[in-house]
Amino acid sequence: MSIFGLYYVNTILKEAGWPKRAGLFNSTAIIDTFIADVTIDLMIDWAASLGAGRPNLALKVIALMHKDASWESEDAPDIVAFIDQAKARWDTLDNKAPHDIIQATKLSKFFGKRIKVKDLKDKRISVNLLEAKFQEGLLWGLANRNQFKTWYEANEKSSNEKIPFMQESGLKIDSLPTLSEFLKESEKMLKGYEEEIDPLPSIPEKLLKDAHTLGLAINI
Repeated sequence: MSIFGLYYVNTILKEAGWPKRAGLFNSTAIIDTFIADVTIDLMIDWAASLGAGRPNLALKVIALMHKDASWESEDAPDIVAFIDQAKARWDTLDNKAPHDIIQATKLSKFFGKRIKVKDLKDKRISVNLLEAKFQEGLLWGLANRNQFKTWYEANEKSSNEKIPFMQESGLKIDSLPTLSEFLKESEKMLKGYEEEIDPLPSIPEKLLKDAHTLGLAINI
């Protein structure tokens, strides 16, 4: 089973110093659910960036996520059908961030202020939430390449304009990376997955045909 979503979330949480012990005499590993929810939103934006900016890699990721699928059968995964079905829902939230469009269930709603690491790794969350929303982020990016670019550049401009005021208030805030820099960071995260977990496969013919239907020019 692929764990792209869980890998991303674990990596970002680790960089932020999570998980932590539940208490002085309690070694249970826990994570603040607010931090976890924000990280899941970042995961969705990461997935969308791969779909929009690195479609070749996104298709390989999808192939790995469905590595047990029979791509030559009638039951093969159909990304065009998924996108067609999701488009009406996506379009009601046009011009929003990918994570606002895809809307992952908030862990804080069900677990309160903290979640145990073992619960985050439970399949009900790692598969039904993280992997499902990661895949939807990929597909949204593939289908909305220009929208992603427009959103990212507008968000970058708006956020960077606020930095001088925040710095005057004593906050240590760095400017957001450019779109090109963000895509490079997205690739770097994916390379880390390949090195630590599983290399990406080639793109199945069926997936290539679906990509062409979506207007993607894919170079193998």
